Order: sequence, then structure tokens, then C-alpha cells
Amino acid sequence: MKINLVLASSPVSLSERYGDFSSAANTEPSFGLACLASTAQQIGADVSIVEASSQNLSIEKAFATIINKNPDIVAISATTAGIVSAGKLAQKIKHYNSKIYCIIGGCHVTALPKDTLVQFPDFDLAVIGEGEKTLTELLQFFQKNKTLPKSIDGTAIQIKNKIIVNKNRALIKNLDSLPLPAWSLIPGFPHAFHPSPARIKRWPCASIVLTRGCPNKCVFCDRSVFGKVCRSYSTEYAIQMIKDLRNNYGVKEILIEDDTFIINKKKVEAFCESIIYEKIDVTWSCLGRVDRITPRLLKLMKKAGCWHISYGIESGDPVILKKMKKNITLKQVKNALTWSKQAGLRTKGFFMVGFPYESDHSLKLTRQFIKSIHLDDISVMQLTPFPGSELYDIAKFCGSFEQDWKKMNTLNTVFVPKGFSKSDIENMRSIIIKEFYMRPKQFYSLFIHMMKNPRLLGPILKIIPDFLKIIQPKNTNQRL
Repeated sequence: MKINLVLASSPVSLSERYGDFSSAANTEPSFGLACLASTAQQIGADVSIVEASSQNLSIEKAFATIINKNPDIVAISATTAGIVSAGKLAQKIKHYNSKIYCIIGGCHVTALPKDTLVQFPDFDLAVIGEGEKTLTELLQFFQKNKTLPKSIDGTAIQIKNKIIVNKNRALIKNLDSLPLPAWSLIPGFPHAFHPSPARIKRWPCASIVLTRGCPNKCVFCDRSVFGKVCRSYSTEYAIQMIKDLRNNYGVKEILIEDDTFIINKKKVEAFCESIIYEKIDVTWSCLGRVDRITPRLLKLMKKAGCWHISYGIESGDPVILKKMKKNITLKQVKNALTWSKQAGLRTKGFFMVGFPYESDHSLKLTRQFIKSIHLDDISVMQLTPFPGSELYDIAKFCGSFEQDWKKMNTLNTVFVPKGFSKSDIENMRSIIIKEFYMRPKQFYSLFIHMMKNPRLLGPILKIIPDFLKIIQPKNTNQRL
């Protein structure tokens, strides 16, 4: 029997995901779904991908699109902010046809399998952790038995009102054993999708992930899906993936989305040298840690087509960085940004407000530090204690924590540290963003960037009204 499998992202609207930033939203398709699709194809499944999240589909539209494909199994991937929408989608599918099996996967259910299955009983099974091997075994079982397995590794299932969480599945040691992502199954790829204007230099583009797992110990991060050991595709495989995108889909811009891309400098060097040697016509951007780069590495990355690097800086207070187990210093931040500028790279810094142990003093330090360093862009988000993170377990002891999964998108204020109000936290974010961008040198930098990249003019003008809303304080009782 040929299985008809639909892989879908959760139908979370752009306004729910990005709030006031929705006009500059990233609508890139899911790399994970493309990887799962190619794995399912290997065993003969008939696979479709429904990009409900990136294509801004409502629950009703996602449901209609899925049902039109006459699936045997629907597998939905959801973050914490998307789990409620995923549950409602599964409910509609089961109400329409109870014989369609609904599977849930992703970071949220991996962190909270029992809570998720209890709250959303229309999920027949949960895939916990890395999905490819579990999906393969699950589909093979279904081919033989016309039903889902109850006891394979890496799953949880509800049987007679009891949640059974099976043994964790071992992580995939050799990522090269996986097939190339099935980009051809994503309708409209790559031209139907757009990243944030600040992340693109050429068109069309694609987002990829070249490593899995993270050995760092930041208390606000969830590492439950891919583990605490960094694994990576080989240089040869990574180059093959990029050549596939360039030669078969016309992709000119690559967004390397993994936090741990630069964790192994030798591999990054080999990656860059291969792009240069093979003369692959791509430009790319990536994320990096300030304690993992060197001037030589950054110059090599630039030569290989990298033009933009984002760093997770988080706070300008060394005490906060230490308590959050970020394990970086402000000197490392300054060095990384100076070296990046010298190499000719644009830079972005990620920051958060509302940490446990936050104080007026720590926020003042962050505010001053951001204005003192060489950044082209910043992102300032509300600290969110995500399920699976160390912070999720301690947040209620450090302040007030509203555990509303729908609101956990780093834009809503769900955690307020002791000594502050919700409006305090929201004002902090607005003021920091306003003070950074409303400076003559930032206007000049943006103007030069637009002159070099005229296609950015339209998208940037489009987001100005939203930007003006973001920088308006929520009340006049400003503590900063």
C-alpha cells in the first residue's frame, strides 16, 4: 500500500508570529519539513508539503488544502506558539474523517509530550526529538499494519486515556546518511517565499541548517530536539546541498540558520574554501557566537560570499550574561563586531529584556552598551521561558509567568521579573529600539545600504509605519 502523507507546518498567522513586525516577516519555508519529506519519499510514500505557517494560511484554509490531498496521515510540526493552532487543525481533520491519523512533532511536544497530548487529544501520536528515523519506522509499520505503532522509540501515544511516552530515539550520528531536502515538494519554491528584508541581498533565496545540537548551556534555550552534542553534515554534503539549490532551483542567496554553524572553525574554513574553489555563485548570511570567530575566519567567510552575520549578545550586563550561562564577555562582543566590520560584513545583534535578576541598572548597561558598539541592526525581544529550557522550570520563582502557549513568541510579555510591571518591560524594549535606530549614523548606514541594494527600498518603506508603532512607549511612566 502506498501511503499518502501530508507534512504541514502549524497554521499560525504572520501577525501572531511577528506582531507589529509582520510587514517584515520571514516567510521562508521549513527546512525540517523538506528533510522529512525526502526521508518519507525514500520508502515510497506519496508526500505533500503544506506550508501553512510561511504562507499565512488560516486554519480553515490549511484544513481545506490538506483534505484536498486525501491523506492517510497528516504530520504537523509546531513550535510552542503554534501548538494550539496545530491542535485545532487536527481537531478539524479528525472531525471530518476520524480514520485520518494526525501526528504532532516539533520542539514543543518534545519538551512537553504528556501535557500536549492531554490538552489536544486529536493527535493520535507524537514524534519526540529528531524526526527522520522515527518517521521512517512509523511509516513502515503503517504500510504493514494499516495503523500507527504504539511502542516505537521516539514517540508518545495516548491509549485508553493513558499517555505512554516511549524510550528516546538515539540521535542520528551520520547526517550525511539523510537524503537531500525535497525542495520540489514545496509549492512555489523558491520564488513564493521571502525572508526579512534585512536578511537578503540577492533573490531568490533559501534557508538551510547545517548542524544539529548545541553544547552551550544558555538557560533560555531548548535543546530537547537535537541534543547537547553538535553534529554536522560533512563539507561535501553541505556543498552538494548548496549546489542543488543553485543549479536546480536558481537560488542565489543562502540563509544559514543554525546557531552552531561556526562552532567548528575548521569545518567553516573547509566550507568556505570549497565554495571559493568550486566558484559557486551564491551569497549567504549566518548566525555566530562572538567567542568562536577570528579575524582570519571572518575574512575567509567574506571571500566565500558571506555578507551578513548575526550574533546573540542578549545583554550588556556581565552579571546577567553569567547568570543566564551565556558564557561570553563584553570584550568578546566588541572584538567580534570590530573584526566583522574590518572583514566587510554587516552585523546584527540579538538582545532580550526582562531577564530574571534584571534591574534598572542592568537595563541601563544594556542600553548604553548597544549604543557603544558597531552594529548595523538589532533585534530586541521579550525574554520567553520556552518549554524544554532550564528557565521554563524556574521562571515562576523569579517573577510572574503567564504560561499561555499561544503567546510564547518572544514578542508578547509572558514573563515579568520581580520588581517590574508588564508595561515596564514593554517600554524598555521600545526605548532601546528607538534610541538605537533614531540616530544620524544609523540613518546614514541604512541609506548607504539601500543605495547599494535598491531592491530594499520598497520593503523598508513598507515597514516604517510598523516601526513607528513599535518605538512608541506603552505608557508615560518610563523607568529608563
